[in-house]
Amino acid sequence: MRAFCQFISMFILGFIPILLATPYQKVDEGWHGIAGARMGLREEPYKNVNTKILLLPYLVMRRGNFFVDGIKIGYRVVEGASGSFDLIMAPRLDGFNADDSYILNGMEDRPFTVDAGIDVVWKRGLFDFNLSVLNDVVHKSEGREVTASISHTYILTVKKLILTPDIGLKWQSENLVNYYYGVDSTQARANRPTYSGESTMNYTASLDVIYSLSKRSNLFIAVEYESLGDDIYDSPLVDKEQIISFLFGYGWQF
Repeated sequence: MRAFCQFISMFILGFIPILLATPYQKVDEGWHGIAGARMGLREEPYKNVNTKILLLPYLVMRRGNFFVDGIKIGYRVVEGASGSFDLIMAPRLDGFNADDSYILNGMEDRPFTVDAGIDVVWKRGLFDFNLSVLNDVVHKSEGREVTASISHTYILTVKKLILTPDIGLKWQSENLVNYYYGVDSTQARANRPTYSGESTMNYTASLDVIYSLSKRSNLFIAVEYESLGDDIYDSPLVDKEQIISFLFGYGWQF
C-alpha cells in the first residue's frame, strides 16, 4: 500500500503540467481508426466456474475529441507533450450467474455494470505512467477502482511489430469487493459461510502485441495477469489467487 501511495503522489506532481496543457481540439475529420473483432478467453476466480469465451469489438477509433478504444468510450479533454487527460466510460464485465457453479446456487446474479471516470497518462522519458479512477455509475456495486501502472511501447521490425508491456497496482473499494465476492446472511449455506471483505489491492501485468499484416490490416494479441488481493481470495466463492486472460483480434484500418 505504501508503494501505491508513493506512486499516486508522484503521479499527481507529474500531472500538473498536463492540467496546464492546451485543451485538446482535434479537427473533426470524421471517424477514422481500426475496426474489427476480438475473442477473449477469461479465467474466472470463482470455484468450479469455467473459463469464459467472450466476443468483443476491436475498435480503436477517433473523431475530434471523441474516441472508442476496445469497449471503452471517451472524450479527450487535454493533451500535451507531458501526457493526456480523458473522461471515459466502459462496461465492467466481472460478475456471475447463480447457475454458473454449485457454490453460487442461491446467490443473486451479479450482472455486468458500467463504470465512468478519468484516465490520465503522464509521459516521462521512455515510460508512460497511467492512472485511472472509475466509479460504478448505474448503482449496482456502488464500487470504486483506482489503477496505477507503468508501460512502455517498443516498435520493432520496421514498424510491423508493436509490443507494449505494462505492470501496475489495482485498488478496489470495499463495496466493489463485497458486490462480487461477499456473502450475506440470507445467502449463507453450510459450504458458503457469511463473508464480508474490505478494500483490497491487486497486482497486474499485461503484454499487448500488434502485428501489421499489411498497410491496413493487423493482428492483435494480449495476455493479462492479475494477482488477487487477500480480501478477494479469502471469499468462500473464490479458489484462485491469480487469473489470466487472453485476447486475440483482427482489425482493418480505415
